[in-house]
Amino acid sequence: MSRFRLFRRALGVSLGLAAACVSLPALASDPVAVTFAANSVWAQEIGNLTHSDSSVDYTVPVAAGKTLQLNLLTRNPNLHFRVEDQTRGKRLLDTAKTGESSWTLPNAPAATYAIRVYVDPAAMPSGDTSKYALQIGQYGVEDLQVPTSAVTFEAGKPWAQQAMTLQPGATAHNFTVAIAAGMMMKINLISNSPGLHFKVTDQTHDKALVDTSTTGANTWTESVATATNYLIQVYVDAAAPAGQTQFALQVGQYPSGNTQPAGATTAAAPSTPSM
Repeated sequence: MSRFRLFRRALGVSLGLAAACVSLPALASDPVAVTFAANSVWAQEIGNLTHSDSSVDYTVPVAAGKTLQLNLLTRNPNLHFRVEDQTRGKRLLDTAKTGESSWTLPNAPAATYAIRVYVDPAAMPSGDTSKYALQIGQYGVEDLQVPTSAVTFEAGKPWAQQAMTLQPGATAHNFTVAIAAGMMMKINLISNSPGLHFKVTDQTHDKALVDTSTTGANTWTESVATATNYLIQVYVDAAAPAGQTQFALQVGQYPSGNTQPAGATTAAAPSTPSM
């Protein structure tokens, strides 16, 4: 066989292999099954999109009558999400068309819902990466009760502090505290969210005392004449942005007429990680 014929045959084999390689379809990644921690109605998925990896799929089963809520947190306005009812094969939403970053489906039918977070590759320069957080909530009426925590004081310490995170969709957290007669009570709310406030109710005498959304302060002091049980509700107003809200609530008690004791911190509450 001549060298020319041998070269032509080798070239044909190489081109055939190249064509076969080009024609192979790209393997799609399996969808991420969303799971929820015990006693939590919220889950959060963190991901990255690039020009070549331009979408990530998630699936979540939702029981009949629950509310499905989705929040997409990202700095890139070109990131969107689609939602499909896989059980019925029905497209429900594409935020590239609606411009939404949050979406709620109340009284959802029982189904597995597919969520695709994606970016148009044409809007993502090669080499760039966009981080996002997808928050998924599924909850019913029974899950919307405001949780309550008791504030207690350690022996010899005039200050107690509770650090909390309001998950997306949660609007408030209640605290109860008993203060003895003849004491001063002081409350400090520390948070980076301007939409966070607190209300105080004298439960013993059934009397509303303060709402910091009207006073504009994040601190309040009360002279306690008789032993009293108080309800402190930390809440988010309607103007607060979607997502997690972190705060620290400080409650102090010390004898009336005394100087406020040291021990309360004025440091800002930690903020959610930047996208």
